[in-house]
Amino acid sequence: MLEQGLQLAEIAPNVMVEIPGSKEGYEVIEELTARGISTNNTTPSPCLNMSPAWMPSRGLERAKAMGDLSKWRSVITHMSARLGNVGDLKAQADARGIVLSPEDILHGELAVLKRAYRYGKERGHPSKMLQCSMRVSDAGPGGTASSWHISKLAGGDFVYTCPPGYIAQLMQAEDRLPEFDPRAIDEDAPAETIEKLMRIPYFRQAYEFDGMQPEEFAQFGAFATTAAEFAAATRKTVDFVAQSVESVRRRVA
Repeated sequence: MLEQGLQLAEIAPNVMVEIPGSKEGYEVIEELTARGISTNNTTPSPCLNMSPAWMPSRGLERAKAMGDLSKWRSVITHMSARLGNVGDLKAQADARGIVLSPEDILHGELAVLKRAYRYGKERGHPSKMLQCSMRVSDAGPGGTASSWHISKLAGGDFVYTCPPGYIAQLMQAEDRLPEFDPRAIDEDAPAETIEKLMRIPYFRQAYEFDGMQPEEFAQFGAFATTAAEFAAATRKTVDFVAQSVESVRRRVA
């Protein structure tokens, strides 16, 4: 990963290298940071990334001693809907007889992100939180619509990744979206909802800063599922490029 990260960083001075939030990934982030290279720490659960042992601060101190950091940036990606829907949350809840509503799941996703956000702000964490994998809940024409993944974070200092499909959903539901509370970032999930979610090991692993050991990060349900999906998408991309190159070669021949 370090070798590939260094290659990507050579493409342009504003490249931000994306690194998975595994134990090995954090080691690479520290080294890239020490070299003044911007990084995007990708994982479905940001609380895993906020442990002091894995902050990029160690690499940052080395970098400060070596040169200019005016263009250095660091973000921690929170894959909102993936945390609640592609991991083991629902399965573990069902196995324990715990009924989770869609709102419970949304509250849980946002509680994890807000806890990490506040922790970082209080301690001067050098990274910004990046919100992605957002969804729009839409009851259809005549009904209400919402996107808690942004409305419940209003007033916060975040970076967002908004794919065209998500923006289109927001535009289609524009007239049925409620007004944003400008201080929504300060709202907490209902205490009874958090109490329910804390009975589920998967949620505790994501929510608690010491919920897992570094060696376990890559085995976390949402992380493992996301990694498999990304790998499949990469294989398709490589095959597409190979087909395109072969097509050009045949035409030239």
